[in-house]
Amino acid sequence: MRERVLQNAFLPSMTIDTTLNLPAYIPYIGSEYFNYRPRVLCFAINQNLSRHAPWAKSWMSRWHADAAVAGDRLNDAVQRGEQIPIRPYAEGFIPLMGLMAIGKWIKQHGGVLPEYIDDVISVTNFVKFSTESDASSSSIPPSWWKECADLYVRYEIELLAPDLIIAVGRKTGEELARILRIYFDENVPELLVNRFPTRIASISSKIMSSRESKVWNEELLPLLCRIRRARSDDYFTMRAHRFPWYFLQAKSEWNSPDCK
Repeated sequence: MRERVLQNAFLPSMTIDTTLNLPAYIPYIGSEYFNYRPRVLCFAINQNLSRHAPWAKSWMSRWHADAAVAGDRLNDAVQRGEQIPIRPYAEGFIPLMGLMAIGKWIKQHGGVLPEYIDDVISVTNFVKFSTESDASSSSIPPSWWKECADLYVRYEIELLAPDLIIAVGRKTGEELARILRIYFDENVPELLVNRFPTRIASISSKIMSSRESKVWNEELLPLLCRIRRARSDDYFTMRAHRFPWYFLQAKSEWNSPDCK
């Protein structure tokens, strides 16, 4: 199955600086993804390989030297004992959201939580390429969203057949909703949308009520033990546990009547 995904996603590359081209890449696919239910597929916004980012230099050198590794760079990183090179994942935000989504599913359909979320989840970026400035959705040309949707994302959803899709960022959620509306008539996965983690500075120090503190300490915080910790470095630092309000807000929004 991973080979089928690779064949469909390994398409022509786009220039990220004046000398280096890199191909698009297949999603990270956990070793038990196809054997576990629910299947959870997560989309962050875009890769952030600005030439100004020091952590990206060694990655780009490695990927540029081997096209096969470049096309499977997310899975290759895990095989090397490294973090998946998607920052919201490495910092724990996406894995914890994935566990929360699975818990929500289990309440409706039954099942058990995985020992480690990393073994059963799939994750990638919606936009497969980097902008010159940063990874925010506002810096991505509108045409990139549509082209990546048509060339990559719709096929990733088709081949990975998720039960749940988690979108990191409102724009990511809007584009995924459009894809599901246009291309999927049957077996449409549930879409859960959350804000991008860097947009939460204003709520990071907000005081929790006694009820919220109980939910965080008894329901959400214990899930962190189900996230496998890969080798850390200066770029990849677990920090999701410092922002309980980010996850409490997601839980509230996902449970609202308006959440589809």
